[in-house]
Amino acid sequence: MKRFFTYLFSLLFPRTCPICGNAIEENETICRHCLLTLPRTEQAILHDNMTEELFRDIPNFVRAAAFLFFQKGASTQRLIHAIKYNQRPDVAYAIAKEAAADFINTDFFDEIDVILPIPLHKRRLRQRGYNQSFYIAKALSDVTGIPIDTTHITRIVNNPKQALMRGKQREENVKGIFQANHPEELYRKHILLVDDLVTTGNTVRSCIKTMKAFRGCHISVFALGKAVK
Repeated sequence: MKRFFTYLFSLLFPRTCPICGNAIEENETICRHCLLTLPRTEQAILHDNMTEELFRDIPNFVRAAAFLFFQKGASTQRLIHAIKYNQRPDVAYAIAKEAAADFINTDFFDEIDVILPIPLHKRRLRQRGYNQSFYIAKALSDVTGIPIDTTHITRIVNNPKQALMRGKQREENVKGIFQANHPEELYRKHILLVDDLVTTGNTVRSCIKTMKAFRGCHISVFALGKAVK
């Protein structure tokens, strides 16, 4: 009987790929075609890339890389929107695990001590029900064995969404939105900051500015997507 109801449910509510909308197998999160055709950046092996350029002036910055190029109207926009707005943290985990499998064959994760997802404000976290950056960080941690930290940076301002802003507004919108907690515990650690999408890099830069309290720490950055025109 249970098998019958499972079969009936699959007929009424078939599992679909969040990118193309086609039916997928029970053990899939993204269809194989979409997974293979996503626009990968190869930035894990490119030490001079467009994501690193956003942060190169920051003291103690080490590396930055995005897994995919993000472009409006393209497959990565549908992917990121599913992750952020369509209640699909499983998609964030699945695609980040794919990224980690690629990156682990490079030196990108070398000497990183802890993975720190960019936090959401508690109000937005209640509204969404999850922090997509945590699921990305969890996948990276599961593949690499590097621990996650979610306690040492808190988002104390529920600022408006960056996507609604342009230019200087973006920079002003993220000033002073994070708080460092118990900074002495991350003294001289190499921290990997994790975000879902990097456009101008202002949110990540604001977080790194707060992390100056972690004296002597080194910073690397990972994002699922890097916005391009």
